[in-house]
Amino acid sequence: MTIRTSSQTTIPEAITQIAYPAYMVNRQWDIEWINPQAEALIFGQPIRSLRNIEERHFFSLAFTTKTRDLVTDFEGFIKSHLPLVQGDIPPPSRNPLLVPLGVDSVSWLGRIWPDETEALPQINYREERFRFKQSPFEGYYRVAAMFREGILIMWIPTVVNLAPLLDLLTGRRNIITDLLINKLPALHAMAVLVADLQNSVKISADLPPEEYFELITAMWARLEKPFHDYGCYSGKHVGDGVVQFFLAKPGNAFGHSINALLCADTIQRCMVDINREWKRKKQWLNELVLNIGIHEGREWIGYIPSASSPEFTALGDTVNVTARVSGVGRDGSLWVSKHLLSALPSQILEHVEYGVYRSMEGRDLFIPKTYSRVVDLPHCERIPKLADIANLSVTEVIRIDQPAVQAVLRSMVAEDPQS
Repeated sequence: MTIRTSSQTTIPEAITQIAYPAYMVNRQWDIEWINPQAEALIFGQPIRSLRNIEERHFFSLAFTTKTRDLVTDFEGFIKSHLPLVQGDIPPPSRNPLLVPLGVDSVSWLGRIWPDETEALPQINYREERFRFKQSPFEGYYRVAAMFREGILIMWIPTVVNLAPLLDLLTGRRNIITDLLINKLPALHAMAVLVADLQNSVKISADLPPEEYFELITAMWARLEKPFHDYGCYSGKHVGDGVVQFFLAKPGNAFGHSINALLCADTIQRCMVDINREWKRKKQWLNELVLNIGIHEGREWIGYIPSASSPEFTALGDTVNVTARVSGVGRDGSLWVSKHLLSALPSQILEHVEYGVYRSMEGRDLFIPKTYSRVVDLPHCERIPKLADIANLSVTEVIRIDQPAVQAVLRSMVAEDPQS
């Protein structure tokens, strides 16, 4: 390990090599990275071996591992974290991941839970009076670096000079890159959206190279806002398309699926404007449309290194199946698997117009609120790449009443805030 030496202390080149207890939690407070020192001194058991992301919820682990026995002041230890929550997760009584702890533990945690959010600087620290029983150090600073991706928490002995470490933490890009590359893989429920530009080869052939790149760059820049608004993660996709991951949140069985649908509907609306602009600009007959597929599953997620920044990736069949579902589309249509759509609440589906076209007496007839196996769709009979999903049941989403869906979601939250 390469060490950069200060006259007063030593710090590692990479934050994940720090010699003191450290961990990073996401905005749902699931541990996404932890070092062996924190596992041993704080939890007393391996955390990195926990496969499901829900099993690594920080506050749940604090009560179910050996933390009570390993810190001299358990309440002080918990209270040290509470200002960092910043309203990211619901209070204990409404947090479904804490229900298994029992009424007494949830009530105790609720009593010390802050009523108001405290404004904190991006990098903050405080000296704590408790210590870790198996550590030779008598006191610690709790140092926290707050990023969009999560919160890095470190426990630095008070005998250590903090200045060099705080300087290191100001290099946000390097810190986040290091943490993401070392992020713990986890099984996670998700909805996947794949969108492909129809006839991209012909459009590329019709345009000078500089204009084609201008088109693609402008198109994805325009779609960046809906991707951000619906909280998805961008993945790597071959060709002139995009793949987006919508991760499920604890206690919400369908929120990620609804976000994927609303996002798809929004980017279709954006493409209408983009298509109009380029028709006016080029005076051509090409249609700029995205064929979109949505499916859901439970897959391993993580980050892999790349030349610019770590890339979010998911391993498993869900992404491949979704890519095939997008291949069912034509003329800018949205196709969704029955597995995803049929699991949504009925009050949501009331505002989603979907179905399939059937050939009857020489003409195509739209049958609403139905599904079809891919192999039975007339326009998919001779597409070899769809053979892998021949028996998958899908449907075409024609229209989504977004205001009505949002109103239903607001009413559901009002009735049951935990949802």
